[in-house]
Amino acid sequence: MTSTSNAELLEIGHQCSLSTCNLVDFLPFKCQHCSQPYCGEHFLPKKHQCAVYDESKFDRVAPSCPLCSEPVSIPPGQDPNVRMERHISAECSVTTGKVKTSSVPHCAQPKCGKLLFAPIQCVSCRQQYCPSHRFPKDHTCPSLSVSNGKATASESRPKQPSAAAGAAALAAFKRAVPSTKSSTPTTVNSEVIATAPAIPKKSTPVTTSPASPSHKHNATNPFSKTDRRAKAERESRLKAMQARARKGLLSAEEQAILKAEEEEAVKRQDGCIVA
Repeated sequence: MTSTSNAELLEIGHQCSLSTCNLVDFLPFKCQHCSQPYCGEHFLPKKHQCAVYDESKFDRVAPSCPLCSEPVSIPPGQDPNVRMERHISAECSVTTGKVKTSSVPHCAQPKCGKLLFAPIQCVSCRQQYCPSHRFPKDHTCPSLSVSNGKATASESRPKQPSAAAGAAALAAFKRAVPSTKSSTPTTVNSEVIATAPAIPKKSTPVTTSPASPSHKHNATNPFSKTDRRAKAERESRLKAMQARARKGLLSAEEQAILKAEEEEAVKRQDGCIVA
């Protein structure tokens, strides 16, 4: 029973083709050159000394030009020195002055030069830019200088009302004012108004204390918060001015104001107004 199970397991994987290994790998690797199965340690051509692998054909590195730093492709079987000499004499941008043209467009911003796989065209200057410089203000678009000049000129000129604005204002005024044909204006004689009896209004009469023509005072309501605040402010102002007067800090004008305030305080004693 055990030998049968081992035989089934051997059929699942493959042995490494390297003679010194022969390891059974259940997930073997196949060499792309000799097509032999190998384990994970020996599947590289250099690990199992692959007889088909040619390093000169499959492991080639293109040397870079010492002047322009561009990689130079060398075809199989050609001498690298001959190919490099031909590049320097006929293709190098440093010795020949030729500018290498690329089929992929670049960003038109001078200090950017990104490759544009999805270029964005400016609607003003018709140049192609990258997403970072797609707006006119980001790539110093020439249209901005022209628009700024027009804006400065328009600001320097005085603004005059247009004829259309004047006509619109006149039409609005005519709509607001009723026409003379629709409504007849009523004229009232001034004499009739003078002789017409006044219509009594239903209102609560306000009684005021008699006052002389030269000094008229309004009656204060002792239950009103406004009147009580005004009274407190007058008393506080009077006390402050009296304290300054005792110290001799009042000017002649302030002394006159203090005298008038004291007279007013005497008249308003006990909440009564003296005529």
